[in-house]
Amino acid sequence: MSRKTKILIIILSFLFLGWFIFQPLNDVGADKTYLQAPVEGQQIDAAELGEFLDLWSRMINGPLNKYLKQISLSSGAQYPQEISKWLRAQHWSVERFFYDEDRLHGLVDCVNLKNSLDSNISLSKQSQINLNAIIEEQSKKYMMCKYSDEEMSLVKDNLYQISEIFAGRAVMNKKTNSKE
Repeated sequence: MSRKTKILIIILSFLFLGWFIFQPLNDVGADKTYLQAPVEGQQIDAAELGEFLDLWSRMINGPLNKYLKQISLSSGAQYPQEISKWLRAQHWSVERFFYDEDRLHGLVDCVNLKNSLDSNISLSKQSQINLNAIIEEQSKKYMMCKYSDEEMSLVKDNLYQISEIFAGRAVMNKKTNSKE
């Protein structure tokens, strides 16, 4: 691959990334409550994703952030009373909130893995570099992902925003349907 082609790809990547950052999530702010406990394997839709990211943004960037470090995602975890009260006031069960968090982390990992796998397959074809061992290992890991195509697509379409919000570098503001 020529140097000019690499530079062009990098420039186009940054332009796409910039465009994507300023695109709002679809269906954010739907009037729905999430007080019911999740069922294992239950899918997350666009409305729930928007609601969750809004709450996560407020939690990670507010006074409740100090409690997040104490929480284990393991089943039966004891959640700090402050978080439980706050989530109930937001019409969310603590179990559902942390189920969504765990599920989204898994989805983000799988979407990143799929993106890497697709890139490596493409790179292998374009540059004729033998990446078969890496592709085979990634394929095996990806085959273990047990998420629906709809959820994978939802997270893939919003991957950068989700990753930035999880990392605390961005905030979801559902009132304006945008990322701050």
